[in-house]
Amino acid sequence: MKKNRKILLITGLSGAGKTTILKILEDLNYYTIDNIPPHLIENFLIMLLNTSDIENVAFVSDIRWKNSEELKSKILILREKFLNSPDITFKIIFLDSSIETIKIRFMKSRRGHPLQNNALSLDEAIDKEIELMTPIKEISDIIIDTTNLEPSMFREKILDILQNTKKNITKIKIISFGFKYSTPHDLDYLFDVRFLPNPYYIKELFIQTGKDKEIKEYLENFEETHQIVESINDFLLKVQKWYSATGRVSINVGIGCTGGKHRSVYVAEKVYELLKNKNSNVSIFHRDINR
Repeated sequence: MKKNRKILLITGLSGAGKTTILKILEDLNYYTIDNIPPHLIENFLIMLLNTSDIENVAFVSDIRWKNSEELKSKILILREKFLNSPDITFKIIFLDSSIETIKIRFMKSRRGHPLQNNALSLDEAIDKEIELMTPIKEISDIIIDTTNLEPSMFREKILDILQNTKKNITKIKIISFGFKYSTPHDLDYLFDVRFLPNPYYIKELFIQTGKDKEIKEYLENFEETHQIVESINDFLLKVQKWYSATGRVSINVGIGCTGGKHRSVYVAEKVYELLKNKNSNVSIFHRDINR
């Protein structure tokens, strides 16, 4: 058996991009298989690993077999089987998306939802799938929200994930945002900093962002600003260590204020800076800073 083999089990909501991710992984020299029945997954992988020289495997199993409980059971069996393997890295990737985006994609493709029939409308089928697949989402290693992902961004995200599977340090992905524009769909942790004084109501600061000197000076006048930054930093250092021990690839951390331009940007930048100074594996993205 070859060393350093990678196995990716791709699952998630119908219409969230599983066909797209398989194409991306195929371009990256993964052997890809779509729509494996849950009851065949374990035997198929054993056969493939024992009788071929294929190094990297990515396969999809999802709601099309209408047995989410069996899929979850097989996932847990495989995770236990490969947990301490020195030769194989096994990860579960769950693709998610907003309900509205999934509806639009199905209408554009003119294809029916796997759970849709004479008794269920498209909306009802999507709701039913979310209900059935949520327990699997909760045990997945990586959750990707494809709601606003263009193909090029999707590819970059996959490359980033694959790069970080080589490391043993869970990546912390910090996202600042504004609650008024909705909460990001794929967060593992959410910090609400709307209790901080709001520069929005100060005429001279309104047009600036949390990255500007004047906003920084304003917010740093308040003790609660320093306390929340330190608290988030301390918490993330701890969970990063704990997740790294489990092999988790990344966690998504949201920091939100009302508009996503001042307070959340400042706090996200400060936490990012502190984590970087500790040589943590961390990235930052300001979703609403230019709104």
